[in-house]
Amino acid sequence: MIWGGIVRVTGSGEGCPDWPLCHGQFLPSLNMATRIEWLHRFLAIAGGLTLASLVVWTLARYRRQPVLVPLALLAGCLYILQAVLGGVVVLFDLPPSWVTVHLANAEILLAVLTVMAVVVRWPSVVAPGLRPAAAAWLGLSAAAATFLLIVSGAYVRGTGATTACPTWPLCDGVAFPTDPLQLVHMLHRYLTAIVAVLIVLAVVTAWRDEHRHPAQRPLAGLVFGLFVLQVAVGAANPLSGFSEVPLAAHPAVASLLWCALVALVAAQWRPLFPEGIATARDVIALTKPTIMSLLLLTALGAMFLAEHGVPPVDLLVSVLVGGACASGGASALNHYFDRDIDEVMRRTRRRPLPSHRVGTRVAVVLGIVLNVLAFVILWLGADLLAALLAVSGTVFYIGVYTLWLKRTTTHNIVIGGAAGAIPPLVGWAAVTGSLDLPAWLLFAIVFFWTPAHFWALALLIRDDYERASVPMLPVVSGDRATAWAILQYAVMLTALTVLLFVIRAAGSIYLVSAIVLGAAFVWYAARLVRATDARRRALARSAYLFSMLYLALLFVAIMLDSAVRL
Repeated sequence: MIWGGIVRVTGSGEGCPDWPLCHGQFLPSLNMATRIEWLHRFLAIAGGLTLASLVVWTLARYRRQPVLVPLALLAGCLYILQAVLGGVVVLFDLPPSWVTVHLANAEILLAVLTVMAVVVRWPSVVAPGLRPAAAAWLGLSAAAATFLLIVSGAYVRGTGATTACPTWPLCDGVAFPTDPLQLVHMLHRYLTAIVAVLIVLAVVTAWRDEHRHPAQRPLAGLVFGLFVLQVAVGAANPLSGFSEVPLAAHPAVASLLWCALVALVAAQWRPLFPEGIATARDVIALTKPTIMSLLLLTALGAMFLAEHGVPPVDLLVSVLVGGACASGGASALNHYFDRDIDEVMRRTRRRPLPSHRVGTRVAVVLGIVLNVLAFVILWLGADLLAALLAVSGTVFYIGVYTLWLKRTTTHNIVIGGAAGAIPPLVGWAAVTGSLDLPAWLLFAIVFFWTPAHFWALALLIRDDYERASVPMLPVVSGDRATAWAILQYAVMLTALTVLLFVIRAAGSIYLVSAIVLGAAFVWYAARLVRATDARRRALARSAYLFSMLYLALLFVAIMLDSAVRL
């Protein structure tokens, strides 16, 4: 990350104009710009190898620790994403928005590794029964604000506003300049002032609250020292005429400060893990993150298809954040209205509401607030049609499926599947402002996928649905009839996916992927039909899991096909 700052300062980002090789070679002829950029990639490869070793070592030695294994896997996924983002930055001529995303993901990866370091260094907790104190919340607020400050610094560099204000602390003696670049630069300084207040408060409260963790005082002192250094380096930039040393040191010290803050927050929350983190986990569980991820992927695929390539970052972020709020809000409301059923079913009785770890008011308020946020974010960041579609998905999911169809008819998931098919329409509308034929085909793909997916789950937990008096197809018509229905929908789904190629909305990469994935889905469904009653439920699990993988890979193929065709 430090060397990445040197790449930016020296303007060496295009020293290797291609990716993953450099001038078509692994070891190209090295002029100065190429040397700097090539070393950055070499360090990225070395970091990837050490990170892979860390993941393997964690799985081998710490596989029974509930915190380290997920953190290690998350770090591995973030590194893969970082490599992909690095390729995008190079292949698309270093657009400032993607450079900012690249930096933000790197900082998040660094934070995950820092938390791992704290957990390994202090494996035992000091006071597991303590509730979150002011120090913990202030530390978390300061860390979040610092992250925004780092991202805003990347935005300042991306817009060319770094050298817009040659004096400090004011800009040419003016607090609020009228020049757009100077204003961008000054807003970064004002954000620094806000972060300074939060960091000072966090450091003071952590220093006083040292009994909660032995590392709080040393880390608080480190945070304060690094922040003072960062302010000095920031001031040195204009005072030195923006020479290369302070320019390169500014993002490097910022990353060190970010690590120290994350370590402090991890130390503050580590003693609270059994109670404090569990509460946060329960609130997150209300949003059903797995379902949310799959829905967001379908919206993302629609955006790539509508854009015929990579959509603008600001629009992409708006759809992903707004879509996540809409999906999470709908899921939270679903938790509330289905709490009586969830208490009866073994699969769901440990959810936050039926286990009484979270109050019903929390679910309702969370659901409403997230949907309001979704509408506002999508309206401002995309357009009104996308915002209305997202909210209509929630209304249909709760009003039509959850409250009416789910408890009254075997066609509940057939008709109710329309709610889960809304995200592709949202993504398409955000890019084009309309709903064209390819968008409706994407809607139909998810719509026809949903019954086959949920009926496989229903086969697996039929006793649960029977106990809760939910008329799912296996409960009413039996397992064999359900298996035949899954096969019929899998065949129709496969034929439907090909239409996207027929109308020339997608290319050959998508076509091959759709045929291969469809054939595999049909094969899984056919196994259910041929299986005996005793064997069918065991096979239902693999069919259910593959159905999720099928939809994810299909929309990844859409994204890849759209990017390559560009």
